[in-house]
Amino acid sequence: MTGVAHDRRTGPRELSVAVTPRYRLMWGLVRAIVRPLFDVRATGLEHWPAPPFQIAANHHNGWDPMFVIAVVPVEPRITWFGPKEADFSRGFKNRVMGFFGGMIPYNPDKTTLMSAVRAVRRVFEADGVLGIFAEGRIGFRESELLPFEDGAVAFAVASGVPIVPCAIVGSTDLWFRKRVEVRFGPAIATDAVRGREARADLDGRIRDAVRALLPTAEPKPPRRRPLAFLSDLLNGAEDVERRRRAEG
Repeated sequence: MTGVAHDRRTGPRELSVAVTPRYRLMWGLVRAIVRPLFDVRATGLEHWPAPPFQIAANHHNGWDPMFVIAVVPVEPRITWFGPKEADFSRGFKNRVMGFFGGMIPYNPDKTTLMSAVRAVRRVFEADGVLGIFAEGRIGFRESELLPFEDGAVAFAVASGVPIVPCAIVGSTDLWFRKRVEVRFGPAIATDAVRGREARADLDGRIRDAVRALLPTAEPKPPRRRPLAFLSDLLNGAEDVERRRRAEG
């Protein structure tokens, strides 16, 4: 019974990677919510290779996965790696995530790395897309990248799938009808990467590719920002506090 409860809590072994009716419903609901609230646009979708592949993105806000889903086709399915919420039986946001699926939660205290690796392999074997926020946590400057997490490219290298760099621009501070751009760069091959040095070089190339998609200077927000509470609506308490400290 303990093992069964653990699997239900952490999720990866029960991961659905198919484009199911439930996933289509989630995709449609996200678009119906995000597009009226924000002016969200995509550039570079022509850079997407044939699946499977991995998306390596920056991270400014809890809305970011929804911004990506709102501008991409329903197929191939995107599965997100790394939400720290490991208990999908508690909290409204977690319950919604658990119902629709589409994420591989990884908490070192509750999820084994091997379980996560198996879940990622299932995504690629199903010709799916793995999305990773390579910085590992939310940053609050549009023109900057935080250091990448160790192993942000490891899953793609292990399976030899290409990586598509992605920058979400405009999501740090949100308000009604704010322009948010999801920018994709050319795919970077990983099938010839062997060894620690080659992996470190790839990590640097992915970082440079994401940085090249970011603005060169911080945007100046307007005075009028209707529904500004949207900025932190989906951010966790820890991220909200970090933002306040950064701004204070």
